[in-house]
Order: sequence, then C-alpha cells, then structure tokens
Amino acid sequence: MIDIEGARTFLTVIETGTFLEESRRLNVTQSTVSARIKALEERLGQVVFERSKAGATSTQAGQHFERYARAIVRAWEQGRHQAGIPEAFDELLVVGGQYSLWSQLLTHWLLRMRTALPRVAFRAEVGTPVMLSQALSEGLIDIAILHQPRLRQDIEVELLMEDELVLVTTDAGGTFRDRYIYVDWGPSFADQHAQRLPELLPPRTTIGLGCFSAPLLISAEAAGYMPRRLVEPHLRRGYLFETEGTPGSPIRCTWRISRTPRAEHTRKRCACSGPPRRTTSQARSRTRSGRESHRAMCDARTASMRYA
Repeated sequence: MIDIEGARTFLTVIETGTFLEESRRLNVTQSTVSARIKALEERLGQVVFERSKAGATSTQAGQHFERYARAIVRAWEQGRHQAGIPEAFDELLVVGGQYSLWSQLLTHWLLRMRTALPRVAFRAEVGTPVMLSQALSEGLIDIAILHQPRLRQDIEVELLMEDELVLVTTDAGGTFRDRYIYVDWGPSFADQHAQRLPELLPPRTTIGLGCFSAPLLISAEAAGYMPRRLVEPHLRRGYLFETEGTPGSPIRCTWRISRTPRAEHTRKRCACSGPPRRTTSQARSRTRSGRESHRAMCDARTASMRYA
C-alpha cells in the first residue's frame, strides 16, 4: 500500500530541514511526524534522514527516493483532482496566484481561460509564494503565478508581465520618510530596495498584504511601494500621491507563470475539442480549433494586463 501521507511528510521535511517545522505546517505533533517518517523507513527498508540537534538531513537513500516521492504525491493529487471533475468536463486545471494578483489581473485571465478552454473545469486558489511553490512541486496545482518561482526541470516557466512599483504617499507635498511602511513584494524587490533606498531599512512596519496594502496606507496616512496598476484610481482621486524625483522609484518587479507538464498537455488536448457534453446550452457553443484556442489564451494574458 502506498503511503501518501508518509511521502508528503518526507518531502516537507526535506524543504524545512526539521521535524519541528514540519509538525507546525501540518498542525500535528512532532511525534506524529517522527512516526510517519519511521513507518516510511520501515516500508523502504532504508533510513532516509540523519537526525541531529541542528535538524534533519536526507541520506543517500533519501535523496534517491525524493523524485519517486514527488511522483507518488503528484499522481495521487492528479487522480484525486480528476475524480472530482464534473461530468460535463474532461479535465480540471488548478490555478494558483499570489494575493496581489487576484483582485484584477488573474480574475480577467481566468475568465478568458474559461472561454478559450470550454471543456476544462477550473479551480482558483490563492497563497504565499512558498505555499504556491510547494503546491506546484507536489502536483496540488497545475499553474502558479509568482514573482520568483523555484526552478525545476519538470516545471515550465515564462515571463507573464512586469509591474512598475511606485512610491506613493498620503502627503500631497510628497513627504514619505516619516511615514514609510515596507510593503513586501518578494526577494527581487527587497534587493533593489536595499540598493536604492538603504536609509529606509530596517522599517518600523512591514506588511505582505499585496493588493490590500493600498487601503491600509490611506487609512494610516502612510507611504509605501505599490504597483501603479493598483493605485491609479487612488492617485486620480487624490487619496495617494506619487513621490517626485525619488532615487529609488519606480522599481521593476516581474511576474512569472509556472506550468506543470499536465497543464500544457491539458491545453493541447482540449484546444481542438468541442464544448462540454451534457447540457444543451453548452452543446450549442461553437468548437474552437487549436490555433484559435491558443490565440485566445494569448489574448487573455494581454487583456488581463490591460484591464488590471
């Protein structure tokens, strides 16, 4: 019998490096994590971790087992997802994105995807970069939109868009140093920020609320970096003001889309298919050719960036 929980626990321990952190993530006791790993080792007949006070390090046997553990978890999740597909559809794609993207950009993109791939059911999820990267590697999601995704051989990554992060303030005169709040936009932003505005570090307040940061800046009469696409309405209404002549503004921040092989396979498989079966109204939808569907997906990305 395949031990799915044991394989998933094994992979998380590899990423965290400790049994304690793994127990916190899974909301179980450390002894439960240890028992799962011990049971896995007994099944394999090999020790997969070397334990020490500093943490847990995978043995040679553990390193060899890692790719098979990922395959086990991925196959299980894909099977679970496929079993839950509504009967009118052929495939299920799970799309995940960071909080700051769902308010506008990914909402439009998902709507276009639904039109372009009529035989595909979708599930949308939101999460932090760490959560989304882990879910992608374990097969829990098929597509993830992140600042800096983890590079893996089996994950296709391409540039989706570039955000212009501008320094905005609630002071009409452009003052920001006395009210600055650090809005976390990922590692790349942190590096650029440290190089251009080192005097603003360390900040008194740091937030990672993404698109929800703008209302907080306004309420707190504060200042911080925000994507121009998100603060344009507040700039027009006079709630926020862009600082002039600031050496560190704007800062460029790239978004990348990561796809599993199954996501690309699903797109190609369903692109030439007709609409979903079952319902009469859906059956009347026109069939798209592969080329038309691919063009619609490209239009979805362009439109989402324009509307955002």
